[in-house]
Amino acid sequence: MANSDNPNGFTPVRHMSGGTIRANEYLIESGETTAIFSGDLVTLEADGYIEQADATDVNIVGVFGGVEYTATDGSVVFKNNWVASTTTLGSNDVKAFVYDDPSIVYSAQHDGTMTTAMNGSAFDVVVAAGSATNGRSSMEVDTSSASATSGQLKQVGLINKTGNATGANAEVEVIINEHLLKQVVAI
Repeated sequence: MANSDNPNGFTPVRHMSGGTIRANEYLIESGETTAIFSGDLVTLEADGYIEQADATDVNIVGVFGGVEYTATDGSVVFKNNWVASTTTLGSNDVKAFVYDDPSIVYSAQHDGTMTTAMNGSAFDVVVAAGSATNGRSSMEVDTSSASATSGQLKQVGLINKTGNATGANAEVEVIINEHLLKQVVAI
């Protein structure tokens, strides 16, 4: 049976040391013009705000989990995605929740044919528009970017679940290889 082609971004599945998986608070600037979806990789920019990462970013801070802000009508909004160009009451900053621990392992789908020999390899990400319906990311592991040394992600292994097998569109466990909070340079 073939794997289904259903990119869903990055989902925390476990912690390398058995620790607790939790999100920490960061900020999004009111009016930020790029949408961010639950499961998107994000970067911490020089201005102190997070933004959706692209395939060339090397300082990933983590995976986006959602937002909390006060809308211009005064209502408090909790969403799993940031809608581009949303303005807040008084143009106040938006509270963003990011899974930022470098030891978190995520599930993600390959956009091509994954092999077992790719375990331990580094990869970049494919960025695609997320779903406005459910707020989920459509980011995937860029299979064609496999490298022995450099890439945003490092593949740990195949996700062990029914309906998932080595091959096209396989779901794998990855860690963020080019992580801003790592104490050593990524290998």
